[in-house]
Amino acid sequence: MVAAKIEPEKLQRDFEFIITLLKEAYIDPYELVESPEFTKIVDSVRKKLDKPMDSFEFFKAVSPIFHYLNDYHCNIEFPISYDFQIFPMTLYVVNDNIYVVFSLVDDIPVKSKVLAIDGIPSAQIIKEFEQYTNTRENTSLKEREISRRINLIPTFWNKRSVEIEFEYDGFTKREKVSAVTIREYRRKVQKSEKSKLPYEFERKGSIGILRIWSFKFKGNLFADFREFLNEVFEKNKDMTDLVIDIRRNFGGRLRIVFEVLGHFVDKRLFVKHKVKVKNSKYNDQEALARVGVRYDKNAEGKIIETTSSWVITPRNPVFKGRVWVLVDNGIASAAIIFVDIVQKYGIGKIVGEKPVYSPNLTSEGTEHYLPNVKTYVFIPGSLYIFCPQSNRIIPDYELVITTEEKLEWLTGSSDPVLERAIEIIENN
Repeated sequence: MVAAKIEPEKLQRDFEFIITLLKEAYIDPYELVESPEFTKIVDSVRKKLDKPMDSFEFFKAVSPIFHYLNDYHCNIEFPISYDFQIFPMTLYVVNDNIYVVFSLVDDIPVKSKVLAIDGIPSAQIIKEFEQYTNTRENTSLKEREISRRINLIPTFWNKRSVEIEFEYDGFTKREKVSAVTIREYRRKVQKSEKSKLPYEFERKGSIGILRIWSFKFKGNLFADFREFLNEVFEKNKDMTDLVIDIRRNFGGRLRIVFEVLGHFVDKRLFVKHKVKVKNSKYNDQEALARVGVRYDKNAEGKIIETTSSWVITPRNPVFKGRVWVLVDNGIASAAIIFVDIVQKYGIGKIVGEKPVYSPNLTSEGTEHYLPNVKTYVFIPGSLYIFCPQSNRIIPDYELVITTEEKLEWLTGSSDPVLERAIEIIENN
């Protein structure tokens, strides 16, 4: 199925709307929109929009702007389609190398290290796909974003098949791999393994392990999650310790964060923070309304600073044992806030890699529709401030994670990092 092409004039109108939003609505915490480099990137993108494009081509053209802004809450929606071509495997970037962490290709086993695709070295591929991410830091968040894109190489490169050169068990091999559609891939995956919920629980003796891979779910799934938590704490009152594993959790809804934290407080907890909001007509129904401020056209562009509090309400059953939160370096957004509250208010101890991101973060993006390319951009209009700008979360027990350990975990072979965390718990 060939995607419809959009006329250059319409592409340019949507693009100029994006630039208007970034100048008038974006909170721009590092004042990057005002820099000459931003202007240079914008001009470079404008020149590309002189020919018809589909929405996917438009995404590729404008992505460098969001990559430069380096804000994972400020982005353009990826125009995914079930007819997009994808590898029949899952590639993942770990420490500047590409590995196979799941495979439907018998001749390319899990844990293979990809050296080149169609003769292009992996390092060059990673560099190419960085422009399609919203993050410039060398973190697992960027690795995840790149990984999601490189699995779509057949679509990005418009190729039905490629030759993959890989290393496994000391030998270097080459295999031709034919692409499948996302629809076909998901159908095959469902046949090969059970689909997982974004949370699960298990016991290891007196230690409970609660895994939460995302705080981003709602509706019936949120209601099911609440019942799941109630059941966990009701049936496991003899637990002495609870590990909350939020590795690879890149955030979601604060309401879910507060739902979890409610099981660890016996009275209402007020979490105070400052909020900076940009006074803009584009933020009227979202960022401004959220902090009880009205748009004032006479103060267009002004940054308003206010103080606010979130309230965490106790939820029965309340867990009285020790709480440990297992993290990696790329957790972000609501996951970072979760960790900050746990540490700052003495709810538990933090174990794992030092997170790159500060608890000071832009709010989740306000959606703005681009009518011609029929997709959305997300433009944060506010900034939450919990601590001095230079502050970062320092784990109580910091762990250095090797590539081998991360691969063991990503492929589901074993979890050496969790095992190290349990040793810490048992020795304390």
